[in-house]
Amino acid sequence: MKVKSNNSAGFLGQILAVVFCLLVMNTSGFAVDFPAAGWHRGDVTVAQEDSRAALEKALHSASPNIECDLIDFIDQDGKRTGLISHDYTMKRGTGMDGVFNTYHDRSKLPKNATNQKQQPEPYMTVLELFDLIKARKDEGVTPIVSLDMKEEGEQAEEFGRWIGELIRKYGFQKHVFASSFFKNNVVGVKAACNECLVGGLVFNDHYALKHLSYNYTSLDLTGISKLTYFLGFLGKEEYPHDFVLFQDDIYFKNPELLDYWKNVRKVKFVGVFVYNKERGYTDEEWNLLKKIDWLELDPPQMNQYLKNR
Repeated sequence: MKVKSNNSAGFLGQILAVVFCLLVMNTSGFAVDFPAAGWHRGDVTVAQEDSRAALEKALHSASPNIECDLIDFIDQDGKRTGLISHDYTMKRGTGMDGVFNTYHDRSKLPKNATNQKQQPEPYMTVLELFDLIKARKDEGVTPIVSLDMKEEGEQAEEFGRWIGELIRKYGFQKHVFASSFFKNNVVGVKAACNECLVGGLVFNDHYALKHLSYNYTSLDLTGISKLTYFLGFLGKEEYPHDFVLFQDDIYFKNPELLDYWKNVRKVKFVGVFVYNKERGYTDEEWNLLKKIDWLELDPPQMNQYLKNR
């Protein structure tokens, strides 16, 4: 009887171990460990945001993870290459009117001059970005990469599908994930790559979003919602987020959001991104951030992170 009891206990222990491993695999889905921090638009101390130089420097840093912004772009040969740009429109990055995808010939694109104190940099394609990530992996480092999709054109969902196909083609499903303000961007990613992780953003840097509860993102909005933003966006439908990214000041004022999104909305992980790029965080804020899985930091906060981790 004693031997039988020990065997039963051992068998039960094996079952529990297997269940635990499955739970960890299902909730993380990553080849790297959280918590982690990435450079918001690359290391912008060395070059323009979202430029090859800034992203490459970040990928070779002590925290070799990045966040960057993507839009659609089709070149003069009809090949979709995508573009690394913070905005769909050109005004902020170049000072010119119009949108990037009217150019097609990338050699004629104005350079990225977002920061007037730095040298202008040529815009990088999404294909070049993926090759850069692959090269880093080939060197033995697997970077976590957060793709913020900004496409606003008529082919936004098709662009999303292309991104999903690229992630799958390169085998990046376990360390590259995509978020967007625009639902059609992430719907496209998920349609092409069901195992890819997609999410939305909790932020208020938009006149309409000031009326949206922090328990939702723009991915939860329907056609009716967009027409009733002043009434709190009626007719919302919860989109199945894999993850959510909080604007940092919103999280600091509402730390209970972490519990809500993890335990009610059932996201796999929660991230925070910097709103005020110029200041570091206080000790109290860092204590709150210890509970967060993924941080998208600018140089002032990243320097603190690297110094104190």
